[in-house]
Amino acid sequence: MMGPEQRREPRLFYTDFNLDRRVPADHPLRQVAERIDFAFVRGEVQALYGERGNPSIDPAVLLKLNFLLFYENVPSERQLMAEMPMRLDWLWFCGYDLDSTIPNHSVPSKARRRWGPKVYAAFFARVLAQCVEAGLVDRKTVHVDASVIDANASMETVAPVLRKVGEELYGRLEKTTEPAADPGAGNFTSTTDPDARMTRTNAQTVLGYKEHRVVDDRAGIITATETTGAATSEAHVLPQLLDAHGRAVGQQADVVVADKQYGTAENYRAVENRGAEPCIPHEKRVHPEGKFPHEGFRYDAAHDVYVCPAGQTLTRWNAKPGEQRVQYKGSAEVCAACPMRQRCTSGKQGRRVDRHNLQEYIDRADAALSKGERRRLMSRRKAVVEGSFADAVNNHGFDRARWRGLEMAHLQGLLIATVQNARKLLSGCRRGASAASRVARETWAKMSSVAAPHDPASSAWTFAPLSR
Repeated sequence: MMGPEQRREPRLFYTDFNLDRRVPADHPLRQVAERIDFAFVRGEVQALYGERGNPSIDPAVLLKLNFLLFYENVPSERQLMAEMPMRLDWLWFCGYDLDSTIPNHSVPSKARRRWGPKVYAAFFARVLAQCVEAGLVDRKTVHVDASVIDANASMETVAPVLRKVGEELYGRLEKTTEPAADPGAGNFTSTTDPDARMTRTNAQTVLGYKEHRVVDDRAGIITATETTGAATSEAHVLPQLLDAHGRAVGQQADVVVADKQYGTAENYRAVENRGAEPCIPHEKRVHPEGKFPHEGFRYDAAHDVYVCPAGQTLTRWNAKPGEQRVQYKGSAEVCAACPMRQRCTSGKQGRRVDRHNLQEYIDRADAALSKGERRRLMSRRKAVVEGSFADAVNNHGFDRARWRGLEMAHLQGLLIATVQNARKLLSGCRRGASAASRVARETWAKMSSVAAPHDPASSAWTFAPLSR
């Protein structure tokens, strides 16, 4: 029999409704609430609130709202608060009820600016510590990379600054004959977001920031994150990233994996000084076709000379203080009479090679790992660190800054990294619980299969010892 037409009849009171029962036991936000402590923030921000005035919203709730913003990938605080009354799970997660007053969208925004990145760095560190405790961090192999984030500003806002710099420079030149400051400094600055910088990526010029990450190999847990202007070279940030990783997990990694953007002698030294081995390629030297490559010349450290394939020596030449590379040159007369000249050089002054001041670090880095292990780690790198950035873009709005300023860009990076680690923490805990349950079932089945006959004198079953 067909039932009657459904009609909504609003009630004045709901006596049989319980919000807690409406959120399933296996709901992700219920697991977040059980595993992650948000109440710690009250102690972190207590000094930022006065003793008088109207009481604020619970800081733990404000932290949850900012967490939801990226966990659910909601574009803005305005949309988050607009959708809040319609989402029973969000209401439950934040401790609200159906008739609770929902804060204005400006409230979490103001709290974020008042607290600053320090509070969110502490939040990131606490979730990371839980990941370490859960065994999700290997600590032995880490992957380092960076990705560009578009600024919350248009490229068109850069042009007025260029004109302004030109006008100021012209005005100074009219007033004084003294040399003016470098007119190029700060040229590429946006009037909307002065901290953002311009760079080239994927054959396009973009205005924005660069997020640098250290990702542990075992489960893809982010152990360190840093935000800079987009023009900052990845190579310059590696040492401080490794130090941040060491502080976060309690020890330095054994192997550091990165692409050739990080392949500098200074970085090889930084990795070696921290007790790790680098799996970091570098740009290879280009030599004329048919000529002996640089690698064909052997360096004699005892005499500070190079020995060419013909057995002749190239001595230090034209060394200038402060330069990164020193040139070594063969005798013009010896090179002119050498039977291997055609395969070595066409210059009249003799063959020249150069050597980096930190060449010994480069040589040790090249010999640190076998070719097979390097190929494996570089392939693994794509899945681990590039996969971390891809997940951040696809699920958490990583590719564009929501707010303006370097401080807020760093705060966004910390929140996204925390959310990603929290997801992996919950996933790891579920797998661990599932594995533990499976082991318990298998153990019980094995014990049951070897159970001894029931002893009438006892009220309980006795089991024969398991063989190992």
